[in-house]
Amino acid sequence: MTAAPDLTGRRVLVLGLGRFTGGVETVRFLVAQRADVLVSDAARRADLEASAREVEALGAALVFGRQTPRLLDHADLVVANPAIPFDHQVLQAAADRGVPVTTEMNLFLERVRAPVLAVTGTKGKSTTTTLLAGMLEAAGRTVHLGGNVGRSLVARVERIAPDDLVVLELSSFQLHWTRGTGRSPHLTVVTNLFGDHLD
Repeated sequence: MTAAPDLTGRRVLVLGLGRFTGGVETVRFLVAQRADVLVSDAARRADLEASAREVEALGAALVFGRQTPRLLDHADLVVANPAIPFDHQVLQAAADRGVPVTTEMNLFLERVRAPVLAVTGTKGKSTTTTLLAGMLEAAGRTVHLGGNVGRSLVARVERIAPDDLVVLELSSFQLHWTRGTGRSPHLTVVTNLFGDHLD
């Protein structure tokens, strides 16, 4: 297993702050790693005011509105929110320019020292993930629940001990980007496969 990339001094564009905790926690992690962070979201600031204030308090720059390839002019790494379409013009431009793209989940998987149990599938992911985490906690294990359910774990990855357990719900969009990490969960559950998410 190769060492996780050093982020010190990297100019990182976080594409998509989002309406959940993942964007803020990603910025918190990147700032702690001494990266130079710019956050861009296509929404209006008024729609994300609480998160915007938190991100600015962490020392990251923040821009709202139309997202164009010019955002890459001062970036050597892009961290894409899972909701960003794969064909987004900034991601396409990043590929053309050779700027690597990663995600909050990839940053976590590259650094977590504990075994990871991942749950994916079309339906039943959240229920199955929560049930498994509860069963493992009842068995006396220290469990960290995250991914598409619970809270983002990336900012506290260094506090997860090697003998803890991590249970993640992973969407198809999150899984799309994990191929670039060379990392896989230690155990994976696929609940089912239907045609709902063919995109």
